[in-house]
Order: sequence, then structure tokens, then C-alpha cells
Amino acid sequence: MKTSFLVFILLSCTLAKQLYDVKKSYVTPVNEINFEKQINKIRQTTKYVTIVHFYKFSDGESKSFATKYDKFTNEYKGIFRIASCDCDEAERICQKESVSKYPTFRVYPPYPVPAIDYEGPLEIDGILKLASKYIHNNAIEINEANINTFINENPTVPKVLLFSEKKGFPLVYKGLSVEFEKKLSFGIVRSTEQALLDKYNIKEFPKMVLVKTHEKKPFPYTGEYKFKPMFDFLNVHSEVFVPGGGSSADSAATKEWMMQVVPQLHQRSANDICLKIDSAICVILLNNGDKPDNSLVDALKRLNALYERNINRGTVFKFMWLDAKTESKWGSTLEFQGESKIVLLNPAKRKRFAVHDGEMTFEAIKGSLEKLISGDLKFKNIGESLPDFVKIDL
Repeated sequence: MKTSFLVFILLSCTLAKQLYDVKKSYVTPVNEINFEKQINKIRQTTKYVTIVHFYKFSDGESKSFATKYDKFTNEYKGIFRIASCDCDEAERICQKESVSKYPTFRVYPPYPVPAIDYEGPLEIDGILKLASKYIHNNAIEINEANINTFINENPTVPKVLLFSEKKGFPLVYKGLSVEFEKKLSFGIVRSTEQALLDKYNIKEFPKMVLVKTHEKKPFPYTGEYKFKPMFDFLNVHSEVFVPGGGSSADSAATKEWMMQVVPQLHQRSANDICLKIDSAICVILLNNGDKPDNSLVDALKRLNALYERNINRGTVFKFMWLDAKTESKWGSTLEFQGESKIVLLNPAKRKRFAVHDGEMTFEAIKGSLEKLISGDLKFKNIGESLPDFVKIDL
């Protein structure tokens, strides 16, 4: 009887020392058995950020702070991996990790970034701010210039678009982009991209939609903008292995020239922006050296917006500018005489070009494009190959 009572007392003392209830708390306990797997292996093999609360039950602060840490875990689980280590029980781990004061909140970013301790006042906002610095982001900026590349690249991979009127990338969106890496591609569209707001019928912010290449309509998200409900919505479309999946950050849409409506035509950009695009007509503004006048670029942007929405007879217009002074071979082939001009290049098997003959205005250039569509524009043959570009060192 006395022995049973003693066991009961010892068991009660042990349970009383637990800061986090393993049956109710989402805080993951780490110790000498699982520390290597839960912390070091995760750092080596994933892009997750882990926060660990190292404590001793008698340290005077952890007991009162545990409730706040638990609440923080409930809200941010999935975005971060959140753990605790009882240094009374896992003394060797705490010594190995050189933990010398309690409590210590340590952030473990993915390797090779070193772990870092939170040094500020004991408050959740401070810990969150430190950990957020190391969250990986697979989402990319999407605009009118690169939307088609983003959507059509890796067609078997569903695309996620978040329309936002705020700057930066929301923490929850970064977390989702890491969670669904190689299963979904993530992009963010700013509220200033009116053509895309119209295309996807966006009336409020934030708004998230999921796009599948072979589906006529996107799938709108209607829940709360919190990790768990957003995860559940996206998970429905990512449970099956997606062949060809990759990180959004590796998308061709991230190239500088793919982010611009009117990019510069040169050796590195040429194939992406026109030369290797099926049925494309390259609308090229030839300029003498410096970047072209903003009014001309704006006119081409307006034309892009017009023909992006109204593709006629399979013709795809791609708008760009060329430094004809530097690219002298191109300038010679396209009959550049020193004054800004517009040429329409067909880079297909029968390579040929036509010169826009008229004012350099939106309406006048539009007239030349309409003539091309109707077959009334006169072309000049170039030959079997296009001129070489000036080599750009990578």
C-alpha cells in the first residue's frame, strides 16, 4: 500500500512538471531520443523553420509563458514547426546545444543558416518577428507580362493566385508555398494589375483562386485567410502526385524580361519573349541606344492589354524594344536609320518583317496590327536565319 502511494506521488510530480499537455498541445516535445530527427534532419532536408522553447520548470518564466506559446502554436502551426525541450529531463541535449539560460527560444532555419536565439523581451510578437525572417518564399510576383508563362508552364501543376492590395508576401502565403512545394505553384497579383483583376473578376481583397490549365473557370477560395482552412482548400487539389512539379521560384516567369510588358529584346530574352512562341508576331520598337520614350512604351502596353483580351485568328502579338545601336546586325536587317520605328517580325520558318508606316501613336500602330490581321500588310523576306545578337556573358 505504501509502495503504491509512493509511485502515485512520484507520478503526480512528474506530470505536474509538464508545461505542455501532449494530449492537447500542438507543441512538439523534443528530447534526446528525437532531437536529431525533429530538428537537425528537418533542417537538412526541408525548408521549414523550427522554433524551440528550451526551459526548466523552475526557471521562473516558462510556466506563465507556456499558455501564450500554446496559443501561438495553435495559430501558426503549419507555417512554423514549434517545439519545446525540457532541459531537466533532456540535459545532455541542452548541453550539446549550448543552452545556458532559461528560458531560451531558439530559431532553427534550414541549413546552412545557423540557429539564432531570441534576445528581446519575452513576448510572442518578438519571437514571431525573428522566426519570420527565415521563412522561405516560393511565391512570385505575377503581372500582365508573365501571367501566361506562369499559368501555362508545367500544365499539370495547378496554379494559386493571391490578389492583394498590400505590399510584400503574407506570412501564411509563404508557409503554404513551402508546404505545397512541387505540388502547387504560387503567385501574387497586386491590386494595381487591373487587366488581371478584370480577367479573374476580382472585386475584393484579399482573394485567392486556384487555376488548372485545362479547366475553363478558376476555383475561388471563400474561407478565412488563415493557414488551416487555406491548407485544407488547397490540399484537395494536391493530394495526387503532380508530375513535373517544381517550385514557383524556378519558373521562367521569374526572369526579369518575363516580368515586363514591354521587355528589351536581346540574346537572353529573345526566345522567351517571342522567337520561340508559336504563332507569335514580334512587335519591336527599334531605338537608338537608350531606353525608349515612356510615351511609346505606354502605347505598346495599351496595345498589349487590348490584344491580350482579343486574340484574333490565332495571331499572338508580343511587344518589346531593341537597342538597335548596340544590336547593329539587327538594326541593319530591319533597316534602322537612326530614328525610332516599329517593325512587325514574323520569326517562323519564312522569316520576314513589315515596317509600321505612320505616326508612333496607339491608334496608328493599332492600324498596322489590324492590317496584319486582315492580310493587308506588306512583308519583306529576311531569309532562313535571323541575325546574331551581341553575346551577353552569363
